[in-house]
Amino acid sequence: MDNTFHASRKMILLAVLLMLAGLAAIITGLITDPSRTWSNMLLNNMYFISISVGGLLFYALQFITGSSWSAMFQRIPLALGSFLPVGALLMLVLYFGLPDIYTWAQPGIAEADKLIAHKQPFLNTPFYMVRIILYFAMWVSLFFMLRKHAKNEDLLPGTAYYKKSRHHAKVFVFVATVFFSLAAKDWIMTIDAHWYSTLFGFRAMITSIYYAVAVIVLIILFLKRRGYFTSMGEAHRHDFARYLFRFSIVWGYLWFMQFLIIWYANIPELTAYYYPRFVGDWKHLFYLEMIMNFVIPFLIMMSDHIGKKPTVMAAISILLLAGLWVNLYLQIMPGSYGVIRFGFIETAMWLGYAGLFLLVVFSSLSRMALMPLNHPQLEESKQHHL
Repeated sequence: MDNTFHASRKMILLAVLLMLAGLAAIITGLITDPSRTWSNMLLNNMYFISISVGGLLFYALQFITGSSWSAMFQRIPLALGSFLPVGALLMLVLYFGLPDIYTWAQPGIAEADKLIAHKQPFLNTPFYMVRIILYFAMWVSLFFMLRKHAKNEDLLPGTAYYKKSRHHAKVFVFVATVFFSLAAKDWIMTIDAHWYSTLFGFRAMITSIYYAVAVIVLIILFLKRRGYFTSMGEAHRHDFARYLFRFSIVWGYLWFMQFLIIWYANIPELTAYYYPRFVGDWKHLFYLEMIMNFVIPFLIMMSDHIGKKPTVMAAISILLLAGLWVNLYLQIMPGSYGVIRFGFIETAMWLGYAGLFLLVVFSSLSRMALMPLNHPQLEESKQHHL
């Protein structure tokens, strides 16, 4: 099979149709229920930006750890990062809907709320937009640098560009660790302006790798069925399965520790966030979130024999993508929109974003060799075995 991927016309057409459905949902929502629509736009922005940043974190970690098993798959997580420039534009569009999402962005709120007035030097619209620009300027510039090194590595034999990729991978891990944690606090935690969690940003950053691996697995399995990655074997599936299993533990631990410390301390300013989610109208989603993101993946992927089966890996990855949506819905909607709604707007908007994401990612994959041609560990990756 050729080492160059080309998206079929049917795939492109499907992505375009999904995008049109998403656009129709946005237009309909802005006319009928703007607050619900803007909140869903934030949800989907965070959803796909998390996967994009998580993919680049996974890519960078392979260089930092010197992992050889993943060398032939490295173009997949790199392609996930190609959504970041698009994500930047979509986040800037939220400027027009900030008062529908954030209490602190509503005119005159500082006069009525002393705590928000105290936070106003940080929680104000101009500074919020400046921070968005700064975050994406760092992430996007590092993505383009990593992609440039990858392209040059294909053209020139030797390890010079591998070493450059490894250097900038370290830079990206530092930048993403710090600034995606801050971005998660900016974009989501400040919806409940009176609440705070010192673990919230780190949790969003580290679990982004979890969901990115799920997307990477689905793309690789899809390409494998189309005749690519012929050297992929049981050992590669085993390693991806171990990633899913280990990060299910990380997700469960961080979720439970954030909840336990706040609930046990019983400080009203902090438990106010969990009360409606734990015992109020949102409690069913609260338990569903834990089951989808931790309980089922943990119990199934615990078995090496079961977890590395392609059908099981695909099923768990799809479950995790649904789990990420529930996770973000539960974080965003109670404080922004305030009512549980699931219908055309939620469904079609996610499908539209998914179509855009797939179009960008597969277009990026088609502009490079699917496997790095001169990667020093490529042959070792092909020969990887248990």
